[in-house]
Amino acid sequence: MTFLKKLGSILAKGLALVAGLGPLIQPWLGSGSAAQTVNTVTNDFTLIAQQVLQVESVIQTPGSGAQKLQAAIPLVTSIIKTSEVVSGKKIANEALFTQACQEYTQATVDLLNSLHEDAVKTA
Repeated sequence: MTFLKKLGSILAKGLALVAGLGPLIQPWLGSGSAAQTVNTVTNDFTLIAQQVLQVESVIQTPGSGAQKLQAAIPLVTSIIKTSEVVSGKKIANEALFTQACQEYTQATVDLLNSLHEDAVKTA
């Protein structure tokens, strides 16, 4: 079982939903520059990971990786559009932007799947 699958499974069972995702994933995502400067702001990297985890917790069907990826892409795209890097700027190549958002989503899934499942904390 991968880290992402294990954490998604735990979230689906409701063990962390009451407290929210932030406290659960903060120990393994790091503090990020936004967290260091303003405690109430969550950085984009963490937001993207939270969206991937949310999709993982909602879609529990075995073999549904492609479906999960397609569900996460619009959520990640929304975060990227409002990030400091993109916000207020005109997108000149929509196809390339869409491709980049898909790749950010896949990269986040790959990153979470690369972590050892023992890093998931249930209490």
